Amino acid sequence: MSKRNFFYRNSLSIVLLIFMIICLLGQFLTGWKTGNKELAENGKSLLLIAEYIHSGHFIQATFENWESEFFAVFSLVVLSIWLREKGSPESKPVDAAHDENA
Repeated sequence: MSKRNFFYRNSLSIVLLIFMIICLLGQFLTGWKTGNKELAENGKSLLLIAEYIHSGHFIQATFENWESEFFAVFSLVVLSIWLREKGSPESKPVDAAHDENA
């Protein structure tokens, strides 16, 4: 049995975690910029970057974005239990019985 290092064995999780952190950081920075632009237009004081993470703007934007992604994945998983799509690797074969696991 070949011993692989930690990074080889967990490379998918590591890469996906890095992508998630990059996306969250990008959302944070662009949201901070947009939020401060809106505050400036309304004549209010701007938020420091450390204050923005606790603001309603950041929390709302994050949950709205993630809510739509989780809903999309949840829909695909749940609907693929009952529905079929010819040629889709996520679907049961079109000719298989409903109780048959493929």
